[in-house]
Amino acid sequence: MFSQQSTQIKMKLNKFILPILTAIIMSCSKDETTNLSVLTTLKGESGISYNESLSKWYELKKTNGNSYVYQTTFVSWTGFGSITEIKIEKGIVTSRAYQEFKINATNGQREIIDTYTETKANLGSHKKGAAPLTIDDLYNSCASEYLIVDKEKNTLYFDTDKINGSMNLCGFVPKGCADDCFRGIRINSFKWSD
Repeated sequence: MFSQQSTQIKMKLNKFILPILTAIIMSCSKDETTNLSVLTTLKGESGISYNESLSKWYELKKTNGNSYVYQTTFVSWTGFGSITEIKIEKGIVTSRAYQEFKINATNGQREIIDTYTETKANLGSHKKGAAPLTIDDLYNSCASEYLIVDKEKNTLYFDTDKINGSMNLCGFVPKGCADDCFRGIRINSFKWSD
């Protein structure tokens, strides 16, 4: 008796669920499907895709812990630039340090224009600099903000560290843009902490 009732319930659910699933699948645009495939097909010089790199990142955290320091750098063709250093302890951002500079046209040296250091108490209180995010947050931003842009209008970039496979570049450049056009994530320095 119970098996007959459960079979009837399954048949009613199938009649209800299948049309809904079909509608959901059909409602996915070609762009969304294409953008999802970017996570497995777009590879930089390292030959590692986003999905492969994310798996490697989880393995690295398991082996090394979840405490580290990384830096992002921006340098304009005009000679201005900045470095932001983010410190993460046990998966939580604990500090952010920022340094803005310009390149002296005469001697090629960096001249410091502005600096600050934030701690847990005032984290995120300055507008300048990279956002105080963990590497996990950056992977999420990479997939949800940068690799989803229209490939017809932008050139996508993704690359990883050649040795450990962790992400060091994710973003895009609008086609036809000439100067300081890269939008995204650029990690130029990374080290594990104790």
